[in-house]
Order: sequence, then structure tokens, then C-alpha cells
Amino acid sequence: MKSSLLVLCFMLSSINAVFAADIPLKAVVLAEEPWGFYNEAGDVDGVTVSYFKRLSKFLNEPVEVFLVPRQRLLHGMKKGTYDLTITFRDYLPEEFATALNPTIQLDKMLVGLKGLDIKSREDIEGLRLAVVRGASTGSWVDQNEAIKKVETANFTEALWLLKKGRVDVITGTKQVIHASLAKVGMTAEDIGTPYFLSCKHVLLMLSKASPNYVRKAKIKKAAEELRNSPEWDVLLRDATKIAPNLIHDYSSHN
Repeated sequence: MKSSLLVLCFMLSSINAVFAADIPLKAVVLAEEPWGFYNEAGDVDGVTVSYFKRLSKFLNEPVEVFLVPRQRLLHGMKKGTYDLTITFRDYLPEEFATALNPTIQLDKMLVGLKGLDIKSREDIEGLRLAVVRGASTGSWVDQNEAIKKVETANFTEALWLLKKGRVDVITGTKQVIHASLAKVGMTAEDIGTPYFLSCKHVLLMLSKASPNYVRKAKIKKAAEELRNSPEWDVLLRDATKIAPNLIHDYSSHN
């Protein structure tokens, strides 16, 4: 009886895998420069978009890419609307998604207008901090009630509030900060020295509610092959053209 049940379970999992193979993979990308945006030709472009294009080659199948705001990205991954994304572990707990492979490391920074000198934790307490809904600093700042959090819809809005003096500081990666300044009529000369908060890997993640979850091993293998191939170095070199401030030791695959 037990052996019959095992055979049945194996058959059902095999059938599910076959059906999943017929469902195209959907990758969701944060609609924020330099990760995902529409270029002058109207095409989907960006650092994360380029990653999924290359992953598609290693999977030997198409990967459909969607650009959405952060909240929709997180909601879609939790519900299984999308299969894959690249984000910080803080944003998608293990309850909702499985981390398959690390990509690059990014520094989370805190920055204000030029003239604001942040040298310690004490300098941050009492400030008004613009935080994008669904995001976090990945640091002690998230739990500190002495820092007033002002929620915003996106990073550009946060930067606009900073420019207008409605908040004192914003948080984000160095890449997003520099890519977004021009959107609100600012330059690097308008902001102060960034204060380092945390450094974490951005992870390729698979939604646990995805109909393609049964293909986890194949997707993980393809991601590992990409990261250890010459294509990875090409990807990173191309990424620095979009985001010149992309940082860290790109030659390391560890």
C-alpha cells in the first residue's frame, strides 16, 4: 500500500512538472532606474532586465519581463502572479519566496541635502526620513522610533520631498540615488556625503505560490551557470554603462 502511494505521488509530481513546463516564466522587475525602465526607443531596459534576458538563454526558454512599482512587485510575488524577481531578502520573507542565487551586493545609504553632516547614529535620530512603501533600510534604522518615517510611493517622490525640504534624509542604494537625481532637477552637487547603513546581496527569488515552483532546480541550475560563465562579466560591464556607480568586486562570484 505504501509503495503504491509513493508511485502515485511520483506520478502526480511528474504530471505537475509537465504542466508547469508549458507555463511561460514571468519575471517582475522594479520599475525604477537603473533596474527597470523604458528607454528612448520605448523598449524595456535596465540592469535587472538584462539579467533576465541572459537567464533566459541559460534556461533555453523565454522569460517574460514585467515592470511594476515595488508594492505590486511584492504583492505579485506573494500571490504567485509572477514567478521570479531580484530583490533583497528583507522584502520577501522565506514564507513567500525561495532564494535561488545571489547576484550582486549593494550598499544601502542615507543621504540628505548638501550641508547635512551625518557621522553617527545620534546624528540621524530626530530626522525625518522618506521611506518607499514596502522597502526598508536593512538596518537598525527600521526599528528606531526616534526617526520619523514618511512613507512615499516611490524613490523619485522621496527625492522630491528632500529637494523641497519636507524630509531631511532619504534612503536607497547609491545606484538609484544617482540615477534619480535628474528626474527632480538635482545633481550630485546638491546632496551631501552618503552615510553607509548596510550592504547585502540582491537575490534571485522564486515565488512559492508560482505554478512554476516545481521547476526550482532547473531555474537554480541555470542561474548558477550564468553567474559562473563569461556572460556574467559581460552583464556587469554592460550594467555599469547604465549605472556607472554600480559597485563592489565584480570579478568575484562568491
